[in-house]
Amino acid sequence: MASRATVLIATAIAVAVLLPATVSAAAAYRVGDDSGWDNGVDYDAWAAGKKFKVGDTLEFLYSEGFHNVVVVDAQSYAACAVPSNAPTLASGDDRVALRQAGRWFFICGVEGHCDSGMKLAVDVHG
Repeated sequence: MASRATVLIATAIAVAVLLPATVSAAAAYRVGDDSGWDNGVDYDAWAAGKKFKVGDTLEFLYSEGFHNVVVVDAQSYAACAVPSNAPTLASGDDRVALRQAGRWFFICGVEGHCDSGMKLAVDVHG
């Protein structure tokens, strides 16, 4: 019969072995992959099949001064409208931490860019 200490050690080892399989690290996604955040990329196709989680990060890489990233609501996303109070990123190397579950919406606020497809909606799971 195993001693209590042996059972506790065996349990601790089992938990340590299983833990990496059950806990996943946050991921960083470069929006548009090698193309980056630019005209001509199908962002719906890019996001399809990816499972974004709370804690993941989106990396928007683009030519500073030619594009930007605006975090918007669903209505502004659908209308390609930039609200006056919307958070706007413009460094060319922007990272957005997905800190809560739900649908997140991003557009390029440069005139005509969103209408030509520079918009991204992602579903973030808890």
